[in-house]
Parts: sequence; structure tokens; C-alpha cells
Amino acid sequence: MMKKILLVIWSILFCFKIAAQPLSLQDAVDIALHNNNKIRQFNEKYEQKKYEDISAWGNFLPKINLIGSYTHLNEPLDIDLSPIRDVLMNLQAKNQTEFANVYNILQGKAPLSDQQRNLLFQGYYNQLNNVIPPFSETYKKQDFWSATLTGVQPIFMGGKLLAAKNYSSDEKQSSVIELQKTKNEITEEVVNNYITVVLIKDIISTRMKVLDGMRYHEQKADKLLKEGLIANYNYLRAKVAVADAERNLFDEKNKYDLAVLNLLTTLGTPEDSKIQINDSLSFVNGLDSVFIYQNSMAQSQPVLKIIELKQDEANLKYKSEFSKLLPQVAAFGKYEMVPQYLSPLEPRWTVGIQASLNIFNGFQDYLSLQTASHLESEVKYLQSDTKSKLELLVNKNYKDAANAEERYLKLNETIKLAEENLRLNNKRFETGLGTSLEVIDANLELEKNLIESKLSLYEYYQKLTALYTIAGIPNDIIKIWQKDKR
Repeated sequence: MMKKILLVIWSILFCFKIAAQPLSLQDAVDIALHNNNKIRQFNEKYEQKKYEDISAWGNFLPKINLIGSYTHLNEPLDIDLSPIRDVLMNLQAKNQTEFANVYNILQGKAPLSDQQRNLLFQGYYNQLNNVIPPFSETYKKQDFWSATLTGVQPIFMGGKLLAAKNYSSDEKQSSVIELQKTKNEITEEVVNNYITVVLIKDIISTRMKVLDGMRYHEQKADKLLKEGLIANYNYLRAKVAVADAERNLFDEKNKYDLAVLNLLTTLGTPEDSKIQINDSLSFVNGLDSVFIYQNSMAQSQPVLKIIELKQDEANLKYKSEFSKLLPQVAAFGKYEMVPQYLSPLEPRWTVGIQASLNIFNGFQDYLSLQTASHLESEVKYLQSDTKSKLELLVNKNYKDAANAEERYLKLNETIKLAEENLRLNNKRFETGLGTSLEVIDANLELEKNLIESKLSLYEYYQKLTALYTIAGIPNDIIKIWQKDKR
């Protein structure tokens, strides 16, 4: 709850900051990195993976469970050995009777008659019946409770537990890199939207200057028309040029509003927020050797790091599948906490070691191992293909940025020529040697070159931003942008 309150306070302070002072590119990136919901999403994903990584340690610890139950049987479990008891008593009574008969004979008396034998046998049997307890006992009552504490400690799982722990660590690290990748993408998006606003602002400034020039020319044409020095056509042409310039300026202002709205959306701030941007497009040399960007890409590009982790995870997957072919060994124990319900044949506690090895399960383990092996190869080829495509993107954006830079530098001389051409045509028109059309064309030519210069600068920074993002160092474009702002 406190974290959410602090987040709201921080957002309010940033809104005040936006409204109170000009918004720099660094400020825009900082706001977006704090407010953007996609970044928050990957922050939460990192928290998930962090706890999953901690949870993976639990595989190495014993699993202890307490199991309680109540059982009702259809009838008690009894052990009845009465037939054995009867046989023993019959045999013993019969032996005693025969001993008595032999004793009479040895004493010189007559053997016992059948009636006497029966009486003696019955007497001995009744005597034994009173002395020998019944051979019947209840083994398990009809209703009984049990509370059993069980524990299992893995000893050897074929390397599966270690592979699972390393896999969770890779997933945690992957979530960190995915978060950084998202931040890089948001930074690139903010920079592009920011320089788009700056571009349109500069174009508006250019069109306003052209409009002022057109209006000045219209006033001159009106004055010369009233003095009878030019034809009405020249004045009308000047008025049309002013109307065209006003329409172009109106269109640019609408584009500016949309660009600002797009920037505010990227920043994650309310659409009705007021921002002030004082930056303008100016050239700063930000291109190094293409090899520097390629080396940085190989070391810092999040996509390559993620694929590298996926390759390690594929290897861990292979080890996990291979562990199924090895024996599984674990120690176990059991302790009964309610002994009064145990039968005489049930122990109160047991401990032991158990080993298991799958002999045959339809070749599933072997086939899973082959699947994991091909997964390793697939990720390996994916890594190679991705690296090649990223290197191609580095080269493409580098050449595009260099072309835009060259075009901008060449346009500087063209702009100087267009400015001189406009100055000369204005003089010619004011002295009656030139036409209104020549002045208007000169204005439009200058406007075209100025706007093309701004567009070249815009493309230069846009390609430079893409280049630094692919190289995994998007924040460096901010340093370059701010070089001439200090």
C-alpha cells in the first residue's frame, strides 16, 4: 500500500515538473521509464522469477507431510484362532486320558473303560478350557484415527534437481534482460517521439518565417499596385501565396498537437498535461566507426543475451531428460503420532532408502532426450541467424545515418544560395525589375531547403537512435543530443 502511495506522489511531482519547466529529452526518458505500464509489467515478471528461483532451492530439501485421517470399516478386523485352540485342547486332553490309562495298567489295575475314558477326557478338556485363554483378538477397530508424519529426502536424482535450479536462475536472469530490453525500446520510442515534436516545432518556426516573408511581400505588392508600378496579377499571386503559407502553417500546428499527444501517451502522463519543449534540431557528430557498434551489439544487445540464456536452458533441458535414464535414490521416514490405534503388526516408525530405475516406458525417455538434443541445435542456429540480422541492421542504420548527415551538410550551401536568391529577387521586385512570382518561388525554394534540412537532421537522429538501440546502448543518444544543449 505504501509503495502505491509513493508511486502516486512521484507521478504528481513529475506532472508538476512537466508543467513548471521545459521538458528535456533526459526528463522525458526518465518519466517514461517510471510511468510506462509495459516496464511495470516486466518488473512484475522479474519479481515472479525471483521467487521461483528461491523456490527451486526447495527441491534439495526434505519433503515433510503431516497426514491425518479418520476411517470407518464395515466391521472390525479380528484374528480368530479358535480351531487351533480346540485342536490343542483335544490333543492335550486325549494325551492326559491315555497317560491315566497307562498308569492304571502299570499299577496292575484293569484298563479304563470307554465310559471312564470319556469322563476323564471331558474333565481334562474342561480344565484346559478354563486355563488356556481364547485365541481371538481384534486386529483393527471398526473406527480409528491416524496422524502420520512422513518425510522424503532426495539423495540422487540423476542431476535433475541441479538442472532445475540452474534453469530457474537462467529464467530470473532472462527476466532482468527482458526488462532492460523493454527499457531500451521505450527509450527509443520516447527519443523518436520527442525529436518528432522538435522537428515539427522547427518546421512551424520555418513556415512562420516564410509566412512573414510572404506577408511582407504582399504589403509591398499592394503598395506597388496602388502606385501603378505592377499589374493586379502580381498582387493576387502574392495573396494566394500568403493563403497557401497560412494553410501549411495550420496543418503543421495540427501535426504538432498530435505529436505532443503521442509523446504524452509514451510518457504515461495525462493527455491534457501541458509540456514545454525548447529544444531545436541542430547537428552533433555522433557517428563512430561501424565496428564499435558491432562490438557493442555483440556484448550489450539484450536479444542476444536472452538467446544465450535460452541456449543454456536447452542444455539444462537435455540434462534433465538424461536424468530420467539414471536411478533415483531417496531416503524416507514415517512416524505415527496416534499409536493407540495401531495394530500389533504395524510399526510406529520406519526409515529407509528407496532406489528406482525405469526399465521400459515405451521409449518415451529416449525420445524426449532426442527432442531436447534437437532443441539445443535449434537455439544454436537461431543465435547465429539473429546475430547476422542484427549486424545487417547495424550496417543499414549506420549507412542511413551517414547519408542523412551528408545530405544535411550539403544542404547548408544550398540554403545559403536560396537565401541570397530570395534577397536578390526581393530587391529586383522592389525596383520593378522582377515579378511577384519570382519572389514567391524564391521564398518557397528557401522554405523547401530549410524543411529538407530539418528532415535530414531528423532522419539522422532517428537512424542514430536505432543504431544505438541495436548496439544495446540507447542512452548514449541522449548524451549526443545534449552535447550542444549545455
